[in-house]
Amino acid sequence: MTKLLRLAVSVSLLGLIGWYTDWEAVGRAFARMRVSYWLVGVALLTVTQAVSAWRWQFFARALRFERPYRHLLGFYYIGMYFGLMLPTSVGGDVVRAWYLDAGSGRRLAAFGAVFLDRLNGVLVLIGLGALATLLCPLALPIWIPLSVGGFAVSAFLGLALLPILAKWNGPGSARIQQAHRAIQLLRSPHILWTTTLLSIFVQAANVVIVWLIGLALGAQIPASYYWVLVPLMSLLMLAPVSVNGMGVREGGMVLLLAPLGVDRGTALTLAFLWFATGAAVSLLGGLVYLFGNFPKPQAPAAGPDEDESHGPVDRDSDQGRAGQSTKAA
Repeated sequence: MTKLLRLAVSVSLLGLIGWYTDWEAVGRAFARMRVSYWLVGVALLTVTQAVSAWRWQFFARALRFERPYRHLLGFYYIGMYFGLMLPTSVGGDVVRAWYLDAGSGRRLAAFGAVFLDRLNGVLVLIGLGALATLLCPLALPIWIPLSVGGFAVSAFLGLALLPILAKWNGPGSARIQQAHRAIQLLRSPHILWTTTLLSIFVQAANVVIVWLIGLALGAQIPASYYWVLVPLMSLLMLAPVSVNGMGVREGGMVLLLAPLGVDRGTALTLAFLWFATGAAVSLLGGLVYLFGNFPKPQAPAAGPDEDESHGPVDRDSDQGRAGQSTKAA
């Protein structure tokens, strides 16, 4: 979907929501807000970014990018900043890969590290949402489990089809094969279990953050429902149909909280404060970008095809310790 069309979708959704919103109710929700809970949420999100950067380091090292952790943490914050400022959901990922590559001529491998980091987080998010939906003690509208099930089936089919697509020799085949070979790193038990545990912490912390925002507003939302609400909302916002999830976040929040009898004003305020939490932490990336003391990306040292001769090395596996590598990237 083009950027202009995505902007039109966001503007249309926000305009429709704004037209039917009782703004006095929104004002009342803000008036009763307990800021301390929101600030705790901001602090917790800051911690989750440090854990996310640690998870990314496992994939980066497996693909032979020996960057210090503080560099990767800085790159992560810079990616968040540009993800907030750029009108695309993957802008931050592109910036992260660009910084990781740093002119090494291994752009595909750098994108592979970012792709694996994203994939691991999304798969855990889907699993968490599915488990929460199954165990939720509340009577959920049928479209909620169907939606979660649709995401789970789509993820399974995507992973199952990737080996088949890797045999494709047409346009874009090199990148498909690169993604397939990068995913093979997940077969390393150490990488798989360590990164998955880190993702579970990150996704669970995101649920707690929205729960804290709900407490700040005094929203009458059962704690168990947040484990369904947050994963489903996060997956909806990943869809490339709007600018940074704007409109989708607000509309989805109103839709998902309506069965609980939560008024539109409270739902919109919760959505806005969720966005504000991410924005507050993302803006720290602007300071890192301006004043961070680590190497900035340079012009590529080699052509894009140089990646083809280098393979991922799992330094935590027996193969990596033996100094062997498979041909990838």
